[in-house]
Amino acid sequence: MTEKGKKRLRAAFFKALGPNAATFKAMFDAAPELCLNMKDLHGRFMALNRRNCEVSGIKDERDVIGLTSADIFPAPYANAYMALDEEVRRTGHPVLDRITEFPTDKSRNFMVSNLYPLFGTDGKLIGTAHVYTVTSKRNAKGFPFHSMRDAADYIMSHLASDLSIAELARLAHMSPSSFKKAFISTFDMPPGRYILTARLNAARQLLETSNTLVADIAIACGFYDQSHLTKAFLRERGVTPGTYRRQHRGRNAR
Repeated sequence: MTEKGKKRLRAAFFKALGPNAATFKAMFDAAPELCLNMKDLHGRFMALNRRNCEVSGIKDERDVIGLTSADIFPAPYANAYMALDEEVRRTGHPVLDRITEFPTDKSRNFMVSNLYPLFGTDGKLIGTAHVYTVTSKRNAKGFPFHSMRDAADYIMSHLASDLSIAELARLAHMSPSSFKKAFISTFDMPPGRYILTARLNAARQLLETSNTLVADIAIACGFYDQSHLTKAFLRERGVTPGTYRRQHRGRNAR
């Protein structure tokens, strides 16, 4: 899409939102921690605030106007983001305090998402607004089960350990069955899935930022060996750790 085409597309979207849309966007540009993006009914980005650009590694908002999540992010990330957008478009209702499995900054943190339907001045649905924060669980607010924070912190600091539901439940002062139910309600995934995701995120970060051997990364992140990591990475990310490293290694690898 040409720059002129992007400008026309964005201008039409903001016109449909009404006269306060630009002010709304400017307010979020001034917010130091909140990330905002707005998309049209086709899932194309119409606006991103400065913080969203920062955590997404986007140099300039204008670079992604008219693109979709699938054009910008790896498949697992894009699929997760687009599923949330589709849920809002399908129901016309907001999705609140959703723990997103794939953090936009590709860190070991987690993303707390709130998505809202956007209606035009004629009352018709024209898109979605996504407001989120990327945060550690220790500082997260608004979760329904505060005892889950300790369990999440323990998981993140003991990824190389043999983590069990019984041990995590004890930390949360719950029975294993109650803990599992509360964990799913809080994080929208079972503990085992959360642990796997955290381990894969940790491995991915090391693959991107270090020259550590894949075998050593596997052990450090809680996998039995390199083969175990490779099978999990291939299943969940669609590529082997070695391929991922070649594709995503950052300039600051050490």
